[in-house]
Amino acid sequence: MANEMSANELSQCATLINASISNVFKGLNDMSAQVLSIWEHLCGNTKHPSQGDLKPLLPVIRQILNSESLKFHGAGVVFAPGELEDREMHLEWWCRTQKEEIQPLTLNFNSRSERFYDYLHMPWYTRPQQTRQPSIDGPFVDLYGTEQYIVAFSVPIFFADRFIGVAAADISLHSLEPLLVRSLMRVSNEALLLNAEGRVLAANTPSWLAGDLIRGTLSLDKEQGRVLSLIDTSSYWSVVERPVPRF
Repeated sequence: MANEMSANELSQCATLINASISNVFKGLNDMSAQVLSIWEHLCGNTKHPSQGDLKPLLPVIRQILNSESLKFHGAGVVFAPGELEDREMHLEWWCRTQKEEIQPLTLNFNSRSERFYDYLHMPWYTRPQQTRQPSIDGPFVDLYGTEQYIVAFSVPIFFADRFIGVAAADISLHSLEPLLVRSLMRVSNEALLLNAEGRVLAANTPSWLAGDLIRGTLSLDKEQGRVLSLIDTSSYWSVVERPVPRF
């Protein structure tokens, strides 16, 4: 009976976390739909989109950044090379400053520069492109100079079966962690949320801190506890329950 109750707790916990993830992806899917609307309109007029045609994206991006439940650092669309008429590489990206202002982010796309921002090989870009599935990457240190851990959410955008980029958003792990912990608190035993690397995103006890690397430290076989992979993403996040009472 105890094992059955524990399994139910873990399942409920995973369901809540999946629901939270789905809420983030809903905003990104709205952004993706707006991109496709722009592409459909312009391609129907045999015109290749340019940066100026992306203005309808800003209200959707602002809506995401103004979320009251999560602190988004940045959001926007990262385009595949050659998709815009006047830009070989481009991020239509807006971020929230330390003064809580929403401003565009400018990056260096000069491949000869030491500060060249080559997003074409970054997991949050390549994974959705390859899998055609939503993706979560991180935590990693942000681009905004705050030295905070960031988690990147992204969804692929395909037009006429051609990959044209990803709709993405960066969330502060500091903001995301309390929401995750509330779900983990439904488990009576010690429980952790791990990313694909085996790094802790959140835990329901003070024994583990966000960013701790678990792989190689714990044996996650059946004798050590339960592991439940989250669904609906290609993030490879998993909830781990250890046979140690939380109290």
